[in-house]
Amino acid sequence: MDNLHLLNNKPKKNNSRGFYIALGVCLIAIGVAAWTTYDSVVNYAAPNEGAASSEQAQHTNEAVSGIKVFEGNSSASAPVISSEPAPAVKEEVSKAPQAPSSKVPARRTQANVLTFTSPIEKTVTQNFSGQNPVYSKTFKDWRVHTGADFAAKPGDTVKAAADGTIKSIVADDFYGNTVIIMHGDIETSYCGLSTVIVRKGEVLKQGQKIGTVGITPFESADASHMHLSMKRAGKYIDPLSVIK
Repeated sequence: MDNLHLLNNKPKKNNSRGFYIALGVCLIAIGVAAWTTYDSVVNYAAPNEGAASSEQAQHTNEAVSGIKVFEGNSSASAPVISSEPAPAVKEEVSKAPQAPSSKVPARRTQANVLTFTSPIEKTVTQNFSGQNPVYSKTFKDWRVHTGADFAAKPGDTVKAAADGTIKSIVADDFYGNTVIIMHGDIETSYCGLSTVIVRKGEVLKQGQKIGTVGITPFESADASHMHLSMKRAGKYIDPLSVIK
């Protein structure tokens, strides 16, 4: 009876041992499968850092879009560089305002721009003598000749030698009827006139008629002519030095 009971219980022990062995194998298989899955996931999520660092270092030495990227600290994050061509930048040149010129243009006086012509036919019978005396037929002595004498007949037209303004009109015992005109900085006396058709203060143009030829008292012994004298800064000058 006891042996029968033992025989009946023996297969149960063998069955229990087989169950536990199978269970252990299953657990081991599950663990291996879980580890394999975990390792695959980790490698997928975090690729080889060494390869990425090498590739990144290689790109930092290349010129991208015309911009040279210099190597930096390998541990620092590389700047993001666009592979598209950099947009052209239009340079705007600022034009600085020009400083006003320090040069002051010279004041243009009438003497600088005026031209002089002969007030009558340009035939000179007596030149300007300056400081050198010449013989006077009228006074029969030696004296300086302060102007230039132009050959003319009584009644010939006398014209303004240049643009100007009449300063005064006088009847002088020595020079006769005289019209004095300011041509810029030159004071000109038209002497020995028979008639005068202008008035004091009148503005004249070059070539405008001012009167007719008469007689110059202090040169009455000379042939008929018109005496013309000029002063600059109060001093007599040679009329022929400015008449062209």
